[in-house]
Amino acid sequence: MKFELAKLVPELERARQVALERLAAEHLRSDKIKLQLHDAAKNGHRALRLPLPDGIDLSKTDGADMLRQWAKQNALTVDWISRTATLEAGRQASGFDVEISW
Repeated sequence: MKFELAKLVPELERARQVALERLAAEHLRSDKIKLQLHDAAKNGHRALRLPLPDGIDLSKTDGADMLRQWAKQNALTVDWISRTATLEAGRQASGFDVEISW
């Protein structure tokens, strides 16, 4: 049984990483975030929190790296805020939202 699991785990990890990159590309797009930042500023705010899917950590994705580089170029600060989410069947998972401030 262990041998079969040894084959399955790498497949699962690859599928998970592909999903994380897809989610990061969807949620961490600088063009969409730029519009949201302008809206936040127009409403008197100095920060914008972007809620990300529950129980997901996108901070170690290529999309997150691109967001950090874009933020640095624009003198913005990016923080990853930890939170606990309650998922299906009451399962608890740690997740992260992104907060961008100026």
